[in-house]
Amino acid sequence: MYPLGRRSYPDERYYYGWWGAPVAIEPTDGEIKSRIVHRLRQNPHTKDSDLKVDVKQRVVILGGEVPSWLAKRAAGDDAWDTDGVVDVSNQIQIRPGPQTT
Repeated sequence: MYPLGRRSYPDERYYYGWWGAPVAIEPTDGEIKSRIVHRLRQNPHTKDSDLKVDVKQRVVILGGEVPSWLAKRAAGDDAWDTDGVVDVSNQIQIRPGPQTT
């Protein structure tokens, strides 16, 4: 005896919209680093430069020397364009060119 009738639940739990949805897996720090190093080696502005890449908690720290501001900018852009990166600290130094007198 159910005065209001039996309570029935829907087959799909509409209040759990996230249930069963694909979970986005964030890349690890090591994966981010290898992707950035690969991009820097492919980039014509940075492939001949000695650059250091460090990643901690998805924050990228770039170091080393490049011959121009364009190479520094390209390295920073490559880091920012990598999936999983939340911040970039571009500490790359621009190598001074030969002095002309």
